[in-house]
Amino acid sequence: MNIIKAISISDRKGTRKSNIDTTNLIADFGLENDAHGGKWHRQVSFLAQESIDTMRAKGLEVVAGNFAENITTEGLNLIALEVGRHISIGDAKLVISQLGKICHTRCAIFHQAGDCVMPREGIFAVIQKGGTIRVGDVIRVEAEIFRSAAIIGSKEAEDTQGDQLQKLVWEKFQPAFIRFDAITKKEGGTLAAILDDLTVTQKTTDIVVFDPSGSLGLTLTGYALKDNRPNCYQRETSSIFYCRTVAEVERL
Repeated sequence: MNIIKAISISDRKGTRKSNIDTTNLIADFGLENDAHGGKWHRQVSFLAQESIDTMRAKGLEVVAGNFAENITTEGLNLIALEVGRHISIGDAKLVISQLGKICHTRCAIFHQAGDCVMPREGIFAVIQKGGTIRVGDVIRVEAEIFRSAAIIGSKEAEDTQGDQLQKLVWEKFQPAFIRFDAITKKEGGTLAAILDDLTVTQKTTDIVVFDPSGSLGLTLTGYALKDNRPNCYQRETSSIFYCRTVAEVERL
């Protein structure tokens, strides 16, 4: 049976979480009183007890919450779930929004064991409908798979035009969630690396590359045009739209 093995929260980021017996899932936010909640695409994090047991077998004294996951599951094959998959816990409804994560800095667990399962086997979700959850609750994997969308741009674009861009993308595609991936100089922060993750791993349905400077277009050279449309590309199952202005996003 697929159940909640543990629930964990923390009052600040970057710390191991503490176990609690019950909590409220708040729509479009996350777990009540958890520092990772917010209006973004990683509102709830999941890790399987089976993954924690793998690390314990390597000699680490770790328990649920030590990997900063909110919900520790038992019996559920998390890494088999797809982005966009709908899951339910009691009255709460969630949508899987990310598989794994890129860690730019190594955590204490990695330094102790030379490995960490969270980047590979942890997953994330957004909350569509809130509700109370408890340890022992059944996690139901539903048949529905929703569209997902991503915007790629500079941190400045995210800060100044992020809300406007997300509104336009939602109006066009009506996805279950929209993520904004800011291009940085950190490992994994280049356009090529972000597109690799979004298309190959996350299988994001629709991706908008917002590039007012025109400096990113060469990265898309060699991608197949979709339906012979200019600045519209196909990679894996993802559609990629290259836009230099807000007006171009409006015309998608």
